[in-house]
Amino acid sequence: MDERWTTVTLAADAAMPHDEALRWIVARAGAGVERLRIIGADHALEGRTPVADQLAQAARTALPGVAVEVHRHAGPFAAALVEESDGGDLLVIGSFHHRRGSTAGGDPARVAERAAVPTVVVPEGPHPIDGDVVLAVEDPIDERAVSIAVDEAVRRNRRLTLLRAWEMPVLTRTGLTDFAEDPLRWRTSNAELLQRVTSVLTARYPSLRLRPLLVEGHPGHAIASHTRRASLVVLGRGHVRALSGSLLHDVVRETAAPVCVVPPAAHQDSRAATATETAGGISRRGRGSRRPSARSGT
Repeated sequence: MDERWTTVTLAADAAMPHDEALRWIVARAGAGVERLRIIGADHALEGRTPVADQLAQAARTALPGVAVEVHRHAGPFAAALVEESDGGDLLVIGSFHHRRGSTAGGDPARVAERAAVPTVVVPEGPHPIDGDVVLAVEDPIDERAVSIAVDEAVRRNRRLTLLRAWEMPVLTRTGLTDFAEDPLRWRTSNAELLQRVTSVLTARYPSLRLRPLLVEGHPGHAIASHTRRASLVVLGRGHVRALSGSLLHDVVRETAAPVCVVPPAAHQDSRAATATETAGGISRRGRGSRRPSARSGT
């Protein structure tokens, strides 16, 4: 486990609820946060409401030992967040329940799936009971997502629920689904996957409390329905990619608890592929490197 997020990037624009996102960060102040980068819209776009400056002032009051800085961007705000995401270890954005509007200037899931680092989407409050950490189980297992979920469960002394959500496919390789046979086969296959992952994590983390949970239903809705008693939900890259991101959008739109999304770019193998592309003439910034914002200030 090595998920120490020392530099956190926080979205701020005229849309709410960035205050909920800040409260989530403040709750993690003892977990090693040293620097907070607030990304705001350009003054010309904010009008008379300098949201980023107000949020920075609130952050400095709530996090006296943390360095707080403001970076401003002109142009599409969602694109700015993706661009700025690799300047830190974690991106945090706020989101409204059942609405597309958010501090991402649009659908937060679109930012989360393209960011360079893990992204936490914090829904507007009040939040539900601060319960289990929920890890959505996928095949193959996403080790980065496991690391984040285990670290959070240990840090907060919470149980880790291993949730495998599945549904029958509409078609099989042989044609229409045989409802007399296939449901049992698919359920058994998913149950075996869940048991396999549970056994691996039990052996790896013997002191961690684990609860395997198999749920039949649309995966996005099923995962979201189990957020009402969760402290954090963690989705790995398999769930980010599933059905062109529709599962991710369903979870983020319906969740009652903060959701940590681990996008493909947040993995070492993806970064290695990026480095290869860069060597071949396709340029992309690596983690921690930053191009200057349109305007920035502290």
